[in-house]
Amino acid sequence: MVKNINMNKVSIIICSFNRASILPRALDSVLKQTYNNFEVIIIDDGSTDNTEEVVRKYLARDERIKYFKNSVNLGIARSRNKGVVLAQGEYIAMLDSDDYWLSPEKLQKQVSFLDANPEVGIVGTGIILVDENDREIKQDIYETEDKNIRARILAKNQFAQSSVLFRKKAFNQVGSYDESLNVCEDLALWLALGLKYKFANLPELMTAYLIHSGGISQSRKKEIASITDKIISQYKKNYPHYSRAKFKSFLRMMLSLF
Repeated sequence: MVKNINMNKVSIIICSFNRASILPRALDSVLKQTYNNFEVIIIDDGSTDNTEEVVRKYLARDERIKYFKNSVNLGIARSRNKGVVLAQGEYIAMLDSDDYWLSPEKLQKQVSFLDANPEVGIVGTGIILVDENDREIKQDIYETEDKNIRARILAKNQFAQSSVLFRKKAFNQVGSYDESLNVCEDLALWLALGLKYKFANLPELMTAYLIHSGGISQSRKKEIASITDKIISQYKKNYPHYSRAKFKSFLRMMLSLF
């Protein structure tokens, strides 16, 4: 059994709901990391499958893993906030249970980056989008420098949720994930963080993002487009190129109707 290290520097938060079949892939990618001063906080959002049974096997292997089950389904934003409240680490890593980390050096490189750049509040990585058979769909390398990220973030989110490492103190300073949002709560948090800290991404493909079969329903696309539009409008005075982002938002709204 791997024993817990006191005063973990990183808290890795994995929220899951009825994903017992794929949760091990996410956990295994964490346990393969070369950086090991971390705790893993699993928030089971009221699963009705055998998620708890799957997690119990990992708990027996590694004391760094901690398991919390919501008595009812709280939703992703509330579950993530619960995870951050429970977290003891200086840095927070988010990993959705259907995604996984590709590089065993992901955490090490991100921790080193934040340690060396105290003005940066959040650092992400490039991602590979995969299907349910782990086949690559496409690659996405985001802007890496603060200035360039700010120039594009209203038009396109520059951080993949499962790729980020951010400072817990920065999170506490700006609030939390907006629990009134069913989608895009991550973008709202990043934009709030950017008012106090600089942005950064590592130019490496270190995270796999799962695209589920069936895609997104039209009603869901409409909801995402509407909420995204409201979020970017809230920050139109804080980030450049709002007009360009607004036009792209308009196009998303139109496409969601067909």
